[in-house]
Amino acid sequence: MLTLEEALAKLLGTVQAFPTTEAQTVSTFDALGRVLAADVHSLIDVPPADNTSMDGYAMRAADVPAVGTVLLVSQRIPAGVVGQPLQAGTAARIFTGAQVPAGADAVVMQEQCEAVEGAVRVNAVPTSGQWVRRRAEDVVAGAVVLKQGTRLTPQSLGMAASVGAATLKVARRPRVALFSTGDELAMPGEVLQPGAIYNSNRYTLRALIQALGCDCTDLGIVADRLDATREALRTAAAE
Repeated sequence: MLTLEEALAKLLGTVQAFPTTEAQTVSTFDALGRVLAADVHSLIDVPPADNTSMDGYAMRAADVPAVGTVLLVSQRIPAGVVGQPLQAGTAARIFTGAQVPAGADAVVMQEQCEAVEGAVRVNAVPTSGQWVRRRAEDVVAGAVVLKQGTRLTPQSLGMAASVGAATLKVARRPRVALFSTGDELAMPGEVLQPGAIYNSNRYTLRALIQALGCDCTDLGIVADRLDATREALRTAAAE
């Protein structure tokens, strides 16, 4: 009789990593639970351009030397729109996530501004870089964002998508054969005969195999005989 530790050592001693030639390319949409077979590199800078982290007004900090400075509002820039270069002495109405226009180096949040007849009164003196997220501040194009061997979670799939990865190279799913031995075993839904028990372990083990991201080959219940067990093992090895 083997101890649990001895059995695990024998089992793990036969395990080999899948060669990278067996890697598969799958849609990022369908990669949940898979294991990366290669690093994921960002295709872009993140952010891809300077953008604002606040709703407010983009301006040149040098144009606002004092509280109460009034600037002409020259344009409106929602997210997804690239504004025109900002002229000195003007401001641009801007919304969270929008690209900061060329010429602007600061954003003042709307709560610190007051709209006045096509202009804006700035009620706070900004500093250069205020509320501006700089290009590549989070990720530089080409940087590794997910490493080979990572098991893909909802969060890591979001990361992959955010850097433009439409597909991912993943390891082939391990295949695990499952069978139960015991003449006393019955399946749930069957009438339980005297001396029999329901095969609950089959459900537990199958679920554990699937939860680990493996493909399960279910060989059912095998008769409680050595030759039947050997045949089941041969069948499993051939799958």
